[in-house]
Amino acid sequence: MWLGLKANQILVNLLSPLFNSFIPTLAGTIILPILGFLFIKWILSKQDEDAELKLKDRFVNLLYTIAAAILVFASILFVGKLLIQIGIYLTLDKEAPLYFIRRFIFQVGDIIIMLLPAISALVGGGLFGGLFGKFGQTISDRIAPATGKIINLIITPIAGAAIAVLILQGVDWFYQFNNPDITLYWPAGIGAGIGLAFAIKASPKRSLPIGIVLYGIIRTILNGTRSVEALVMAIVFVAWVGLGPFAGALALGLHTVAALAKLYSEQVESILEGPLEAIQATGANRLQTIVFAVVPQIIPPYISFTMYRWDINVRMSTIIGFVGGGGIGFVLQQNINLLNYRAASVNMLAIAIVVSLMDYISSKIREKYV
Repeated sequence: MWLGLKANQILVNLLSPLFNSFIPTLAGTIILPILGFLFIKWILSKQDEDAELKLKDRFVNLLYTIAAAILVFASILFVGKLLIQIGIYLTLDKEAPLYFIRRFIFQVGDIIIMLLPAISALVGGGLFGGLFGKFGQTISDRIAPATGKIINLIITPIAGAAIAVLILQGVDWFYQFNNPDITLYWPAGIGAGIGLAFAIKASPKRSLPIGIVLYGIIRTILNGTRSVEALVMAIVFVAWVGLGPFAGALALGLHTVAALAKLYSEQVESILEGPLEAIQATGANRLQTIVFAVVPQIIPPYISFTMYRWDINVRMSTIIGFVGGGGIGFVLQQNINLLNYRAASVNMLAIAIVVSLMDYISSKIREKYV
């Protein structure tokens, strides 16, 4: 994670001179995504089963993957900066028509730039952890068991201490202990002790089920997020960011991500094995198997789930407005409180028309693609 964050800082510092003008920013926004797509496509075409790769080939693939990640993040950075520049240019006149759309463009770019360091830290941690994990597993398979045991006794306590400190640092961000004994020394000692115990007990050549562990952690977080209703989330976000549509968008967006992630993951888990075996029998590599055997099975239900959730969000946006989440629900509540029932009836009629229209559009899309 630290490597991902530092890479993001270095990338921003290197590219910052290009953001002083609109033309270089626009050119980077167009060119970098194309280069990133072509480079990733070339990398995937060069890769085959990892078991057949030598150590040198694994290291070369590691460098290629890092370069592809840099291109992707540079593309996202250019997109965010371009939206900010467009928003600044378009929002100079606050009396102009459709000012809120122009302001929205600026806010989207600002959100992208704000979230990019956190995303780069998470992706960097996953990328370097996964790639160096494979690299380390290859080395572990080739060294003597005694040497591997010594390495495990050294590295595992360090990893346990680092994980424990990261967890307590996250807790400290909420509760502000401001006590290094609680957030640094005690967690590091306990984590190192647990790591040492695992290193002593585990075999030096034993592979760790990292994928299953991450799956369980992410699934638990999403289940906890989904258990909180969007209305409650809207109340929390209104207290956090204030009244307005941004709080409602955050509440609906977070609840939507948690709900769709569950549906998407379960759909991937329930795909048929027959098409996979048929494609693999033709000699297809991993990428071709995913493209021709997995994707055709998941696209129709993905479209159906997404459209259904879109329909839910359209109806929920009215309720979110009643707690200050903005939108037409907030206007409807104001008109009801002011006893302006004529305007309130117009609001309800508009809501009914929009819901009916969205239901018709979603049904047509599902009928065509599903």
